Amino acid sequence: MSRKKRNSSDSLYRRLQRRALTVVCVLLLLVIVGLGGYAAGWFANRARIQGDADRYRAMYSPAPTAIVLLTLEPVKTPDTDAPPQEDAAPTPGPTDAPGPTDAPGPDSTERAVPLDEPIGTRGPQTQVYALPTAPPVQQAFSQLIQYNPDTVGYLDIPGFLSLPVTQRENDNEYYLTHNFDGEESREGCLFLDGVNRLTPEDDCLIVYGHNMKNGAMFGRLDSFAALNFMKMHPLARFDTIYENRLYVPFAAFTASMKPNDSHYFDVRQFVFDETRFELFTLKMQSKSALKLPVDVRYDDKLLLLVTCDYTNREGRFILALRKLRPDEDEQSIRALFAGM
Repeated sequence: MSRKKRNSSDSLYRRLQRRALTVVCVLLLLVIVGLGGYAAGWFANRARIQGDADRYRAMYSPAPTAIVLLTLEPVKTPDTDAPPQEDAAPTPGPTDAPGPTDAPGPDSTERAVPLDEPIGTRGPQTQVYALPTAPPVQQAFSQLIQYNPDTVGYLDIPGFLSLPVTQRENDNEYYLTHNFDGEESREGCLFLDGVNRLTPEDDCLIVYGHNMKNGAMFGRLDSFAALNFMKMHPLARFDTIYENRLYVPFAAFTASMKPNDSHYFDVRQFVFDETRFELFTLKMQSKSALKLPVDVRYDDKLLLLVTCDYTNREGRFILALRKLRPDEDEQSIRALFAGM
């Protein structure tokens, strides 16, 4: 090959090299700019979510937690065996109701009336049932309810999250795509299962939240599968609009929501008899990633925190907790977990 042709070939090769290098540099710059934009958006979105959480927290002024025993006002009932008084009012008929001036006889006794138990009346064919009524809504929730009428509770796990909880009856879709402000958003909002009842309260309450990569909502819930994280967060406070409570974890596990899957587990169970309750809680404990020093018994109230898990088909990560008992306190629970 002549020197002239060789020089021309080298020149073309160098030009191609420069063009290839230019393309690579441009692509690399675009990648850097794209990553930078994504990172900036990620932090901006995380800051916005945290700012919203701080704003909601400022709206809530919780009262101290307390073990509340449900009691009913004593109901005075007349002694049906007592002789009638001369000035006794006429006996009401089957469809009559006592007037405002009616009063029990002097031999009446006081007793607490269980729900749905007939209350004795002076009419032999009349029965009055004590029907459950919702207790008054706590004043601490007034601002949150005014801001979002779907507010039903507030979940606080120090060092993990502090957020309001909403609920729409029979609707587990809306708050997957809407935040507490009612705006469409990817992170959604924490919400109570639409089937759950607070009055009378179900045996098991279920709160859902998205597993966000930026840690928002239940984005770090699966951290409870790690021993050190569990030891650092042994208590959760879930206040409903009617009552404040502390809960302690007894299981942390993953499961599939797809029937016939080997890891399938139906967490959406709300009311139990004793046998079903025992089977339900024992199965959760057997699936738990950690063996926790917490027992569960039939009269315990349960709380499940549920988010997505990507290790199973239609997977979920579940943190199962039970309500603290009257003979337990925060200090004793922290000491119990510290010794794990």
